[in-house]
Amino acid sequence: MACLIALIALVLLSLKSAFVGAQSQGIIVIDNIMCAATDSVREIDDDDEQQLAPFCVRLHLIRHGETIANVHNIVLGQGDSPLTDNGVALAVLAAASDKINGKRLRYWRTYCSDLHRAHRTAKIVLGLEDGEGNAIEGSGVELVVDSRLREIAKGAREGYAKSISNEVALAMRRREADASGRTGLEIDVPTLESIDDAWRRVKDWIDSIVDDASNEYYSTVEEGQHQNNYSNDIGNAPKIYDVFALSHSALIRTMIHKMVGHEIPSDFATTKEGSLLIPNLSRTTIDVRPLLSRRSNDNDASSSRWIPSLHQLADVSHLNSATHSGPPYL
Repeated sequence: MACLIALIALVLLSLKSAFVGAQSQGIIVIDNIMCAATDSVREIDDDDEQQLAPFCVRLHLIRHGETIANVHNIVLGQGDSPLTDNGVALAVLAAASDKINGKRLRYWRTYCSDLHRAHRTAKIVLGLEDGEGNAIEGSGVELVVDSRLREIAKGAREGYAKSISNEVALAMRRREADASGRTGLEIDVPTLESIDDAWRRVKDWIDSIVDDASNEYYSTVEEGQHQNNYSNDIGNAPKIYDVFALSHSALIRTMIHKMVGHEIPSDFATTKEGSLLIPNLSRTTIDVRPLLSRRSNDNDASSSRWIPSLHQLADVSHLNSATHSGPPYL
């Protein structure tokens, strides 16, 4: 038994070393999946500084509240699970914080994933619903539900323990189908989405937001109404369009790695598997600054060019008074 324990410990140590080494070689780890950090947005250079548009879109990426599946370490993906009492309590706490609830910082747009755990968290944080599920009138917030913000689809693992691989989960589904009298061809396997597929759909969402902000900004300039109603405009600082987006851990990790991976501190907290730690109800803020050159090529669908920069990473200061003692569920 002692030898077996020692062997397991050695294997775990080797795996952790492999993950750390992989990250240093341009490989990212998202929910136990190692993949090359390809198709990422490039860094800003000196030439870009001269071409940046006079406004930026600031994405406030917030993870949903704790769910029952989180507590039991169950893979959710595009499946769903109710918020726990603690998850609701932390959402209510966030709703009381002017740092995030939109009362002091006026959001230009507010979005959330179409999965229930994200939708309910967003409604509570933005003051559209109380912790008991009762609607609150008069907030003036228009929350847009967008499926492009839903979690990455995790295939056969959805509904099973996080420790189980996709291959093992698929075999378990086959055994369950056989036990119920169904053939292997009839097993129900959820969609498995690649990191790059997830990035493409969420980048499409970002591009659409940047396009809308650009159209609004330049139309107000043409009308002589260059006033910032959404954030402070100091000196030559760009006008900021603040966008609230409540989503999911793996999709937020994907956005961080693809957009600002080079800015992540080397000592930032990770999960035991090596994934970036994104606690429930944490907020990551990324600035997206369009390039002026994109205005001259509006008919080109591929001309959505912008430069991102990291403003804040997995911040939980709006939850400072929380009494939560459990782990920051992944």
